[in-house]
Amino acid sequence: MELSLKQRDRISVLRQVDEGVLSATAGADRIGVTPRHLRRLLRRFEAEGDGVVVHGLCGRSSNQALPPAVRDLVLGVASDPMYRDFGSTLLAEHVARRFGVRVSSETVRRWRKAAGLWQRQRKRAKHRSRRPRRAAVGELGQWDSSVHPWLEDRGPDDLVLISIHDDATNQLQMARFVERDDGTENRRALIAYLRLHGRPLAFYVDHAGHFGQWRTEKGRRTDTIIARGLGRLGVELILAGSPQAKGRVERNFGTAQDRLVKEMRVEGVDSLAEANRFLDQYWVPLWNERFVVAPKDPCDAHRPLPPEADLEALFAETVMRTVANDFTIRFENRYWQVPEREAADVRAGTKVVVERRLDGDLRFRVGERYLAVEPLGRDRPRPVVVAKPRGPVRKPVPPKPGPEHSWRKHFHASAQQAIARRNRRLAREAGESDGEPLVPDQG
Repeated sequence: MELSLKQRDRISVLRQVDEGVLSATAGADRIGVTPRHLRRLLRRFEAEGDGVVVHGLCGRSSNQALPPAVRDLVLGVASDPMYRDFGSTLLAEHVARRFGVRVSSETVRRWRKAAGLWQRQRKRAKHRSRRPRRAAVGELGQWDSSVHPWLEDRGPDDLVLISIHDDATNQLQMARFVERDDGTENRRALIAYLRLHGRPLAFYVDHAGHFGQWRTEKGRRTDTIIARGLGRLGVELILAGSPQAKGRVERNFGTAQDRLVKEMRVEGVDSLAEANRFLDQYWVPLWNERFVVAPKDPCDAHRPLPPEADLEALFAETVMRTVANDFTIRFENRYWQVPEREAADVRAGTKVVVERRLDGDLRFRVGERYLAVEPLGRDRPRPVVVAKPRGPVRKPVPPKPGPEHSWRKHFHASAQQAIARRNRRLAREAGESDGEPLVPDQG
């Protein structure tokens, strides 16, 4: 029997204590036992030799071990071609169902492994193929954001870099630093891109909450502001299933997190405004000069914006409100009055769309027409009510019961009974004081 490293170390310590090289206390500290137990081991070592470090039950089967016939049954089922691809848990369930023998899945796995009938099933990595680049500029823009300590310890922590790279050429078409990666900042970046380049055929984005769809309070799914606006402009929004799907923009962020951080360190950039100025004046031209590749198709697939397109309105937050009976609109606990000159096609119950634009401006729209409403503040105007004159206040007088009222009859009967009891009491007291007994009333 081959001894373990721990057992060999114990034998070495016992020999040193037996030869007097170590004391019992030092030897006990080395092997992690008490001196009393070490002396007990030392007495056994003198009698049994090196076998003292081997446990007495070593090599013996457990009292809870299953019979060999059960092991042979399980291995016989496991070797059947019908069960060749069964997992140990499923195989244990089938053995219990067919033969009435209950064996744990771990025991089945250990038996199969010892018999060479089991091999760990490793999950194969998902097959991915490299997607070729689009042919022309403007066919697909890879749009993503990266949270990183871009200014290190010189400015705000963890700024967000929003960038859009062209898939065909790797051109950096838009980049800006913001404080938060939310829908408002991404809409501002998108408007800047559309005004600079026009409409691409598609954008490639991740499953962030400001893209795609979101779930309302009633459980319905509806398009986000970005998805709705791009749909009206005829731009496809493609949601990537994994970071690897849009790996080009992810790798570009890796380059920027190395080079851009160092370049801004050299220039001493320490604020958000300076960082955006550095992007426009240095980084974007440097990237487009150093990392851009030639497209297969020299044409530009960007399309111009429609003349009637209002980007601020397309990418504004919108909610629906109802005109009240007094031609007021309530929004965020404030009231706006629809004046008479604007109420040509507006009446009580008309649905009004309230737009909150990126600059914070509020617009009220009925259909395609905007209303020139007047703010009223937080208090809703109420009509003046003229109080009617009133006469002197008279105290109400409770009604008196009539002579034939049941309450009056009951009162008189009770009163007569009380008077009779009083008279009898007085007569009885008078008779006792004279010493003569009272004569019962014969009448």
